Amino acid sequence: MALSERSYEDFATPVRYDVDEVIVEVRGELDIATAPLLADLRDQLMAEGARRPAVDLGETSFVDSTGLGTLLAAHRRMQAHRGRLVLKALRPTTRRLLQATALDTTFTVT
Repeated sequence: MALSERSYEDFATPVRYDVDEVIVEVRGELDIATAPLLADLRDQLMAEGARRPAVDLGETSFVDSTGLGTLLAAHRRMQAHRGRLVLKALRPTTRRLLQATALDTTFTVT
């Protein structure tokens, strides 16, 4: 099964490969309407054997509680399968959200 980008209105999740890493770029708002698309992609990545995917949030304009919950669920699923989820390129608002919820110490952030 080939990985495919998920999209909805202004939201998109292109997937790229960088050396040994799968990077999912989240573009647009990660919210109640779009979080299921990211969860579906996470499931597909795991089914294909990805154990250390990175989620690039550099072009994510907004993250609500559902989006944050989706990232946390992905983190927990990766841990349960001896993997880990890496968050990259956080915008200041996303970084503050992680700090306010004390999840900045839960995620691996680069």
